[in-house]
Amino acid sequence: MSNEDSSNAEFLQFDCARDSQRTLKDLLKKQLGQPVCVIGHNDDRKGQEAVFQNFNVRLAVVKFPDGKTLGYDPLELLLPCEIHEDGTAYFEIRQCRMCDQTFPLTSDEFWADVERVECPECAP
Repeated sequence: MSNEDSSNAEFLQFDCARDSQRTLKDLLKKQLGQPVCVIGHNDDRKGQEAVFQNFNVRLAVVKFPDGKTLGYDPLELLLPCEIHEDGTAYFEIRQCRMCDQTFPLTSDEFWADVERVECPECAP
């Protein structure tokens, strides 16, 4: 395996949104460097991408590209729908038409002919 192949293999260990796991809280094993999108309480960081750094009790510490680290409830950190071969996380975030909750699409939902418009909790 070349150095390039091994560095790409690193990205494959990160998780993407699935029906059963859409937030960092849903992950049983939280991996250092896991890409996430912040939807949390800090408005100036809302919608920004970050990477998971640490977990302490109910607080997930994430690091932003500018080096700033902040703590969030893991429910406020959404998983990407895909991670490309170069390691770039791709987020597709939607607002539920019924409850206004923000949720990420899974890869299958993103590529489906008809896009999901309701969060998993509101869907029939």
